[in-house]
Amino acid sequence: MVIPMSAPGAQLQDPPPPEASRDLLRMKWAVIALLVFSGFRLLFATVFGLLDIEFLTLVNIFLCVAMGAFVLKEDPHLRRLHDCLASSLFKVCADRGMGGTQCLFPFVACDAINLLFDVFTRAAYVGFHAYGFALLGTIIAEALSAYYAWGVYKACQAAADPNSLELGGAGGSGYVEAGDGGSVRTPGLGGRRSGVAGLGGGGGGGTGNLAMFGGA
Repeated sequence: MVIPMSAPGAQLQDPPPPEASRDLLRMKWAVIALLVFSGFRLLFATVFGLLDIEFLTLVNIFLCVAMGAFVLKEDPHLRRLHDCLASSLFKVCADRGMGGTQCLFPFVACDAINLLFDVFTRAAYVGFHAYGFALLGTIIAEALSAYYAWGVYKACQAAADPNSLELGGAGGSGYVEAGDGGSVRTPGLGGRRSGVAGLGGGGGGGTGNLAMFGGA
């Protein structure tokens, strides 16, 4: 699976705004749940002889968890995982300064693809057995991770939108601050500029192994 890391308009640079903190916290726990359930899924797939058909899927899930760790690299619960990955398998990514919100869209895309794949190809094997519980937990964790990460992404996009008139301009970030009567004040200029709408022109072989779980 290849996720475009430089899709135009998809990458973010600024840290998440305060309004994204709730979804960011929930995303963290969803990523941790994804790590735990995928670990059990690997274990039980090995026990039941399903590793040959689950290997690539689990590799993709591991890549997704790694992206989540890079997004949340400052989090105290995931910092050690990030540091371990950044000094080993993903050292090239760390050397290029990747991490934080710039990995958020690739994480959403990778997680959503994994979720769809599991729902359409593995959901029939969810059941009252060890592998079925681990599979169900993985699917739920993928869904929650994608949902909350998308919420964070939208909040970051809204905060980075220069056309929004309800963004604070503190900290010299270049955001536009709303003024009275629909006018705006740009940070550092002290005056008002009205008629914003008039400026410019516009924006621009393993199926048999899984059969034992099929009706469980």
